[in-house]
Amino acid sequence: MEHGTGPFDLSKTPIHLGSVVDADNPAVPIQGFGFDGESYERYIARHCEPGAPGRLVMLASSPTNWGAWECHPEGDEIVIVLEGQGVFIQEIDGGTRRIPVVPGTTVINPAGVWHTADVELAMKAIFITPCPGTRHRPR
Repeated sequence: MEHGTGPFDLSKTPIHLGSVVDADNPAVPIQGFGFDGESYERYIARHCEPGAPGRLVMLASSPTNWGAWECHPEGDEIVIVLEGQGVFIQEIDGGTRRIPVVPGTTVINPAGVWHTADVELAMKAIFITPCPGTRHRPR
């Protein structure tokens, strides 16, 4: 795996944030990432073997409401909102928690919690996501 100092455009080249306790699992840019299901599967196969923790760090835009729910069973996801406005929705203890967001706010989607987002003004955010085991379901 090749890693470097950048600069990197996270909207085109996400970064695998490796483990702080495993020098064999460093932070590396994911060149040629297509932001589609196949790219996520390749990323997981190459960088997320059992015992090799890490997160995918990327910048993504959400112009409209998310069309699905997602869940990350392997760890918490951190979302840092840079632009726009919306509401993250989490299913917790049989109910829903609605979390309004604006630029500068951060949401933690806890491990195993289904979540989605309603977009009021097109949002741009940095996502720090544990990808292995991520599940989706229709909204």
